[in-house]
Amino acid sequence: MSEQPYTNKEARELGESYMENKKRFVWVDVRTEEEFAEGHIPESIHIPFDEMEERHSELAGVKAQDIMLICRSGRRSVVAAHILAEEGFQNLFNLKGGMLEWTGPTEK
Repeated sequence: MSEQPYTNKEARELGESYMENKKRFVWVDVRTEEEFAEGHIPESIHIPFDEMEERHSELAGVKAQDIMLICRSGRRSVVAAHILAEEGFQNLFNLKGGMLEWTGPTEK
């Protein structure tokens, strides 16, 4: 089994330090349109999980940056990390606990 292509970051901890970390990451929300509309992390890019294989090229301009993948609980974002890793992305992070445990700001 190969090494996981992402690093987990705890949602609660990252939420508490969001202001210091918001520019460190490109925030990519992989939830559904409905979930995203209910509330998301400010300035996050929305690419639904089931569209990632077709739309990953939208992230080509930020490929070298640290990319934080977000979903409701942290499961779909792991699959999205694997998809992006297969496309050559290396600086991938998973918001462990997802929006369920996120303590930082949200917007609609």
